[in-house]
Amino acid sequence: SSILATTLVPNPVKAATLPPTESKAPYFELPNSRQEGTTSLSSLIESGKWTVLYFYPGAFTQGCTMEARGFQRDIDQYRSLNAQIVGVSVDSVEKNAKFCNSEELDFYMLTDEGGKVSHLYGSSLSIPGFGTFSNRQTYIIDDKGNLRWIFTDVESRIAKHSAEVLGKLSELKTT
Repeated sequence: SSILATTLVPNPVKAATLPPTESKAPYFELPNSRQEGTTSLSSLIESGKWTVLYFYPGAFTQGCTMEARGFQRDIDQYRSLNAQIVGVSVDSVEKNAKFCNSEELDFYMLTDEGGKVSHLYGSSLSIPGFGTFSNRQTYIIDDKGNLRWIFTDVESRIAKHSAEVLGKLSELKTT
């Protein structure tokens, strides 16, 4: 049966390695789900806030919905830590906008068409026959644009992921 499972569901291949922490976060500028043009790393840094940049495979899926709801549930705690939440996926601007509206999210999503930014962040997955997706990973970027922490094992921890991010964010801001 393992041969059958391998044949039916090909193993995803990571397209890139993770960027190093304690260095500048890879630059990006992507269309946002508020349909107000683009959002760049520079504009996020200029806000003077830390950024929780989370990559997810697809809006309206069970895991992505649970993850977004966790961040939304804890949004006031992120704000009290002077942090903002921004999601990234290869979904269209329209799909991301519908997802944000449907889930009543107080944060927005960025559309990484083609997965170029996902690749820069080491979060790109290529699945033969299905295309390129963003792997479920989360990055904490400080208010100077430095990549401070990367969560790579998010898939198995979705229900408690937001709490773990809050804990690490609090720890990083006090060191």
